[in-house]
Amino acid sequence: MSRNRALLLAAVLFMGMGAAYAGPITFTCAANIDATEAGTCNYLNTIVAGNYTSTFTNVAANVYIAYGSTGLASSTVGFYNDVPYATFVADLTANALASHNPNMLAAVASLNSVDSHTYYGTSTVVITSAEGEALGVADASLTGTTGPAAGNHPCTIGTAGCYNGVITLTNAANTWFYDQNGGSAAGLYDVYAAVEHELDEVLGTSSCMDTQNGGILTDPCPFSSNEPSSTDLYRYNSSGNLALNNAYVGLTNAASGTGFPYFSYNGGATNGADGFIYNTTANRNDYADFLSYCPGGPFSIQDAEGCPVVGEQGLTIRNDGGAEINILNALGYEIAAPEPATVALLAAGLALLAGFQRRRA
Repeated sequence: MSRNRALLLAAVLFMGMGAAYAGPITFTCAANIDATEAGTCNYLNTIVAGNYTSTFTNVAANVYIAYGSTGLASSTVGFYNDVPYATFVADLTANALASHNPNMLAAVASLNSVDSHTYYGTSTVVITSAEGEALGVADASLTGTTGPAAGNHPCTIGTAGCYNGVITLTNAANTWFYDQNGGSAAGLYDVYAAVEHELDEVLGTSSCMDTQNGGILTDPCPFSSNEPSSTDLYRYNSSGNLALNNAYVGLTNAASGTGFPYFSYNGGATNGADGFIYNTTANRNDYADFLSYCPGGPFSIQDAEGCPVVGEQGLTIRNDGGAEINILNALGYEIAAPEPATVALLAAGLALLAGFQRRRA
């Protein structure tokens, strides 16, 4: 093999290393998905799924999706899974060391300092089955759902007909805008932005904090009154201060000032969600959703409420500032980052290839 072909092959193999470990996001579509709007299922399994698989090297989820009677959109992660805090931290540490991602490494440091010494060092953490798979938990130890067609019963992940979660979109008329069709979007909600919001929750971004019942850690997580979801471990109101109790539920901007809770992967030192803050209003929205700024924006996939304005159409996790990417990264979803030695080797190889091509010219 000639030198230039060998170097090109090495570069191609290196660039493909991250993608080789990517798991698929698969939407199983009810009959009414394409019956409502042709091409929707294909868009979900190509463009929407691609937003995640092109970002994370270890993301995988099998999701059932349908139109039905609901609010704008809703999701169920089937049946929650709880793991010891120490196990969660150990699994996350392994992912952080594998990816060399600085945000994930900072998240591990915060879990070993603020969280473990303040709240949950000897307790358990609620994760979704999809997050469990990303953290390397064996499928046989993870519980999902059979989906609505089979009665939403518990099932073991990896078995036929077992889903990581179910997404339901409202079947109300004149609600949705479909990105693949273009045309006027005024007054309509972007259906794929809503799907990505719910998919994030299937992957693990939901809180176990309830904004309706005094902030007690019982809804929707079923195991104990003091059990957080993994996302809850990254809610701060200032550096070193976790915001996990009911004193934060029901606050408004005027009442709370700068004390509003926010996501932070580094112990509260910075807001890691592109400046967005968490919803704390007693409005039945998830406590891990962001406070919405309708109608003027800025907009985020994780907003507690959709906004039927043209400015929100086409919104994805890849073009809204990256808040969801940072959160999912802190939960264990790895962003491809080559080892420094490998980067240096690749750079040397490319430089050699460039010099060889110049000599040929």
